[in-house]
Amino acid sequence: MKRPGMSGFTIIELMVSISVIGLLLVLGIPTYEQWTQNTRIRTATESIQNGLRLARNAAAQQATNVRFQFTSAAGGWEICSLATGEAACPAAGSSILEQYTGDNGSDGLEITTSTAVATVTGNGWYTATVAGAAVGSGVTFSSLARPSNYGGTDVLRIDASATQAGARRLVTTISAGGMVNMCDPQITFSATSTQGCE
Repeated sequence: MKRPGMSGFTIIELMVSISVIGLLLVLGIPTYEQWTQNTRIRTATESIQNGLRLARNAAAQQATNVRFQFTSAAGGWEICSLATGEAACPAAGSSILEQYTGDNGSDGLEITTSTAVATVTGNGWYTATVAGAAVGSGVTFSSLARPSNYGGTDVLRIDASATQAGARRLVTTISAGGMVNMCDPQITFSATSTQGCE
């Protein structure tokens, strides 16, 4: 109880204020963690897209086979110019054009890949997550800026997600013509929402 002429907070007012702040923190921390995880997934996906486009452009400019290949399950990749007869990076005659280390798995990112045409065509292809290991997999772009082994060993779909429950998933696809596209399976594709998957 306050005495006349004294200013400040009573112990009850202080306890109520601390309780409200504590409650707000407890409710806000999971939302913040999910937001940071989704941001990491988005960043990794954009990095992969940039790498794929760089490899495609380099193949067309150099008129040679250029390979984009994953070096870690957390989104690390490298791009190399392949000598005749080579299939993967690094090889004796290949030269590294670009590398990205990713986050080395420390943030729970998970990159999975698929080489199957069925995972990028038909209705509902995006609803299921692909389960192929990313490390060592990749796509080789020919001098025509197209995947050289579409429907064979070239990666056609890349899913970026996280080990955390409820994490966002973004899907990157590579068409037979070499076009790189990304979509969000949680958004329905429409004329007003082009970020969604078809």
